[in-house]
Amino acid sequence: MENDKHSYTIGVVARRTNIHPETLRIWERRYQLVVPDRNDTGRRLYSEDDIQKLSLVKQLTDIGHPVGGLADLSIPSLRSRLSTAEASAPPAKTPVKTPQKCRVLFIGESLGLRMKRETHGTDRIEIVACLRTKDELAATATTVRAEVLVLESSTVNDESLTIIRRQLTQSRCAGAVVVFSFGTRAAVTQLENAGILCMKAPVTAAEVHRACLSLQPAMPTSLPLPVANATNLPVAGPRRFDARQLAQLASISDTIACECPNHLAELVSSLTAFEQYSSECISRDAKDAALHAELYRCTGLARSLLEDCLTRVIEAEGITI
Repeated sequence: MENDKHSYTIGVVARRTNIHPETLRIWERRYQLVVPDRNDTGRRLYSEDDIQKLSLVKQLTDIGHPVGGLADLSIPSLRSRLSTAEASAPPAKTPVKTPQKCRVLFIGESLGLRMKRETHGTDRIEIVACLRTKDELAATATTVRAEVLVLESSTVNDESLTIIRRQLTQSRCAGAVVVFSFGTRAAVTQLENAGILCMKAPVTAAEVHRACLSLQPAMPTSLPLPVANATNLPVAGPRRFDARQLAQLASISDTIACECPNHLAELVSSLTAFEQYSSECISRDAKDAALHAELYRCTGLARSLLEDCLTRVIEAEGITI
């Protein structure tokens, strides 16, 4: 059957289910929730049935069901449990709020201006700025607040992921869409696995609007942690340094005058460990699950920011790893 065909990468699955790739790996390792196929290079490939099951489990865990008790259930059983939970839920005490507009920042010569002229979906989209080049981003980052970054690029290549991560950090956006003309399959796959949505030009305004809305952060369902703008923080990207590289960086302080690589490597290692710990914490109820999710998200962001610092120090010191 078509639903059994394994053809979706982990980046696509993460985007469609709103489950972080690391959480997908943990659920596979600890609970065998879904066990994807592997291609010749070892890359995980998921089926449509896998995505359906993960989406149902995500909805149930969001309302307090422990993931361990859901792993062995079939898709029909998960649907039945979700229907029962929804039927028994108390009525909402407040009216449903009108969805907020998705605030979008465009970088490119023409795409943003064309999106302004076309009206498809503009009741849900607010274009906060249209920059001609990425060099203008630093000057506007402190005055413009957006949720989604849309980049117009002639090409995507091996350096695109590093550049886009830096632009996400500068813009403080939660997600990015890249509209490109040419690029290798490997470069596109790398971007998609990092949660960046790739669209090959030409594209319509309606397609871009739908892509932006799919990346709009969900409204918080519980009180955020007492940190500044916690719900507006960008989503952390995947790890840029593995355990071997961090250990190597932590051991080279005797060979150079500056010990920053050593200290930064130790900090990144600690944050990575806590990021995994917070994702594996057992949640007692929906409020507890939301707390752990926010801890996981904020820790991942801190790790990603320090990885930026470590990358710059490595380049400044001429270190090879």
